[in-house]
Order: sequence, then structure tokens, then C-alpha cells
Amino acid sequence: MERYFKEHPVIASIRTEEQLHQAIKSDVIAIVIMGGSILNLNSMVELIKKEDKLIFIHLDLVRGFARDIQAVRFLAINELCDGIISTRGKLVQEAIKQDIIGIQRLFLLDSDALKTGKNMVKNSKPSALEVLPGIAAPYLIERLDNDINYPIIAGGLIRTKEEINQLTDKGVLAVSTGKQELWFK
Repeated sequence: MERYFKEHPVIASIRTEEQLHQAIKSDVIAIVIMGGSILNLNSMVELIKKEDKLIFIHLDLVRGFARDIQAVRFLAINELCDGIISTRGKLVQEAIKQDIIGIQRLFLLDSDALKTGKNMVKNSKPSALEVLPGIAAPYLIERLDNDINYPIIAGGLIRTKEEINQLTDKGVLAVSTGKQELWFK
């Protein structure tokens, strides 16, 4: 995953088709679909594929998926995405089995959430971790065990390019954001 984000470490997070149209015109190499439903997923995916950008689908947020391994298999078999994002470790594991990227989403609310997150990651063995809020990503990086070595994506509460630079300087691979002005270099 590292090779994709060297030039521009930003992932566009979109919830609407209007945001999608802005994201495909932007400098990002990857787009996370965090809204809509299975009814408009094909059209969204087709637009993204035409622009040759990576497609991630947040299975916990797109309406119409049962949030089980069959949904992951459906996406992989039909080549509707390059990977999925989920808080559910079993879905992340299935994504990797299906030879797509599996990103484990972690909410770092307190030290108990950190402990729980570390255990989840040890079990799911994801392709990458997405940490929310994004400003907590350096905190996680500093506290990861040596045997937990995954690329970190920071999501949420990131407002400026300076904050993106600070995060990448501290070891974050990329930032996922819905803030459109950050989608451009």
C-alpha cells in the first residue's frame, strides 16, 4: 500500500454522488465510499474505475450489505473494489482471503479502546489500520507492539495540509478525509 501514497497521502472519503464527482477530479489515488447503497454502488464504482483510482468500500456504512462474509465475497468476485474497511475483524480477514485489501477501523476513545484494538488487530491481521480520530494515530503508533506492524491511515478531525504533514512525519501512511480542499496537492 505504501507505493500508492508517496506523492499525495490523502484518501477521499465520500458519502454522496456529488462528493464522488469532486473526488474523481482531485489528486487522490484512492476513494472510500462511505455512503449510498447497493442500488447506486455500480454506477459509483464505474466512475471511479474510469479515473483509475483505488476503490475502498466501508461495509459498515454502505446500506444494503448484511455486513457478513458473503458481502465481502460479492464485492471481490464482482471486482467492485480494491478493498474494504470495517470495524469487524471477520470481514477484514475475509477480504484478505479474497485477495483484496482489508482495512481494520479502530476508534481510539481511551486506553481500554487501545487495548481492545490491539487484540482485534492481532486476530484480524489486516492489510492496514484506520485510526479514528486521526489525531490519535501517533498515539497508537507509539504504543504498538513490535509484532503489530501495519500501515496506519488516520481518519477524522484533520483540517489542514500541515496536520497531514505532521501525521506522515510521525509514521502515518495516509489520511482519509471528506474535506475536499485536502484532496488536492
